[in-house]
Amino acid sequence: MTYPIQDIARYIGLTSVIKGLSISPLKLQKLLYYVQAWYMVFYGRENVPFSDKPQAWVNGPVYPAVFHMYKNKTANMCDHLKASDFYDGAPEKGLAELCEKIRLDYELLESIILLYGSKTQNDLIFLTHSEKPWVEMREGLRPFDRSERELSLDTMYEYYKERHEHNLAK
Repeated sequence: MTYPIQDIARYIGLTSVIKGLSISPLKLQKLLYYVQAWYMVFYGRENVPFSDKPQAWVNGPVYPAVFHMYKNKTANMCDHLKASDFYDGAPEKGLAELCEKIRLDYELLESIILLYGSKTQNDLIFLTHSEKPWVEMREGLRPFDRSERELSLDTMYEYYKERHEHNLAK
């Protein structure tokens, strides 16, 4: 079962704010990307938390639907979002409501948010720029060329599955 990417974005945003982690529209995109990738690794390629596919934009993977949700919330994509950008009211109440709507492995989501959310957005840009799924779709483009090429979910799954298996073997 998949859920609306907008709800998962709100969950990630509220969780980040509650945990005291900075979250910008750009950083939110990267967290969504890692949620989708690692969710497939742990639950199988056929199981995705949302059906949207990321596109290979200049600053890394981007989900256009989420980009359009938050593009006018800040002066630029690097500015920090507030809890009220994700939910009108108490963040904890918003999080509880989202947990009722989406039934995912919250332990996995929390791990991804803590691991990747503790990095800066620039760290996450550099990270995604060094990984096969984004690099593969940017092939033949100049660094600042616009692109709407979708990253392959199969490549994402295989790449992160291989990383996971490599880490287990250590």
